Amino acid sequence: MEKPSWTPIVLSGAIPREATDLLAILVIGIVALQASLAAIGPTIPESRLWLSLLVVPPTCALASVSTTTRRTKEELALFAYGGSGWQILLRYFIRGAIIALLAFSPVLLQEFLTTTPMLELATTVIILLFAGGLFYSLPSLRRIRSSSFVEHYKS
Repeated sequence: MEKPSWTPIVLSGAIPREATDLLAILVIGIVALQASLAAIGPTIPESRLWLSLLVVPPTCALASVSTTTRRTKEELALFAYGGSGWQILLRYFIRGAIIALLAFSPVLLQEFLTTTPMLELATTVIILLFAGGLFYSLPSLRRIRSSSFVEHYKS
């Protein structure tokens, strides 16, 4: 029997669709919108980058942790389907990156429309994607590596 492709496993949960994901987008988005609207005079782009690094990681981690029992069942089903740990981590990494990118889109749009250098904008986007993805996928890594997850998987 041929092992299924990794694409359905990863892409099936990459789009933020749960209430906690939408709340995380809302919380980060409010901070990003406030930061973009508060910039009346000349702004320091580094301050927005630091703001994103202060808001995105804890919010993404909280959104990832909040539905642990449901996600554990989903992860067990993915393992039973033939998925591996890195596929599940990639799935949550993409979801967290999308959350961070969607939420900080007002700031990114404002920086794009102003005379912000493209290298600086690309750096901000990469840092947002990495921070959101990393902190959203870390709780699932802890769940997958736990002994209780292995016990559920064996039964």
